[in-house]
Amino acid sequence: MRRVVQIGSRAVPLSNLDRVLWPEAGLTKADLLDYYAQLYPYLARHWQGRALTVKRYPKGVAGESFFQKNVPPGAPPWVQVGTIGGVDYVVAQDLATIIWLANSGALEFHPSTYLASRPAEPTHAIIDLDPTPPLGFREAVQAAKYTRDLLEKLKLRGFPKLSGGTGIHIYLPLPAGFSFELSAELVRQLGTALCSKYPGQFTLERLIKKRRGVYVDYLQNSPAKTMIGVYSPRATARATVSIPVLWSDLDHFQPEDFTVKTVPQWVKQRGDLFQGVLEPQFFDHLGFSRFSCTDS
Repeated sequence: MRRVVQIGSRAVPLSNLDRVLWPEAGLTKADLLDYYAQLYPYLARHWQGRALTVKRYPKGVAGESFFQKNVPPGAPPWVQVGTIGGVDYVVAQDLATIIWLANSGALEFHPSTYLASRPAEPTHAIIDLDPTPPLGFREAVQAAKYTRDLLEKLKLRGFPKLSGGTGIHIYLPLPAGFSFELSAELVRQLGTALCSKYPGQFTLERLIKKRRGVYVDYLQNSPAKTMIGVYSPRATARATVSIPVLWSDLDHFQPEDFTVKTVPQWVKQRGDLFQGVLEPQFFDHLGFSRFSCTDS
């Protein structure tokens, strides 16, 4: 059954609202749309103006899935499009856009690390801490603490968020004009320092079969890479969410504590813990400027 809802000045068609997307959690497409409507005031400040890559699950998390970068056929005329690197992306501009994409089965949103108007300049670097099995979330937490200590020593601000799986992402706000090459090099050097100080606990090894410890994936700092957006649900059995937390929260929560069911109330109580990511910081004291870098 199809119907049309009015969101601001946009008429958004909706369909199959009773389709179960997360069978184990008992959540439907209607629940997903309601989640995005509740979280939009918080996620908008982090997604607005960014190119969107989505992962679609038309039949739910138990069915087939695929990434989509190009604007889907039949997009409403009001959908904002940004052509970047030969790809016609949907640009996050309003709640109607998010609801329209979610209605198409877009369960996970991966907003770009750049604004569509300035695609050569990331607004933040990401330290992606990915534990190598059999390591898991608890090892990622310890790795995040070590990373926090290093950042504090270097007088840098980092903001952690749970990936919704076993990993942890730490965002570093960047100044205007910082390039992707510099952001990747910055995170590579931080990873090198962590590997040196905590041997066996961190790795920069790209080949999975050779990895030992928590992988610092500095290569995520590329315009071609995607990263799950803050506040985006995940295609996990429990419908977990990639959620920002305080450093002091890491010892007290598990990824399964933050779900499509629980996050709206959590965010209403705690506010946007990622607000600081929007405030640029500078790296000149480390030998990194917007235009050059040297080993620190």
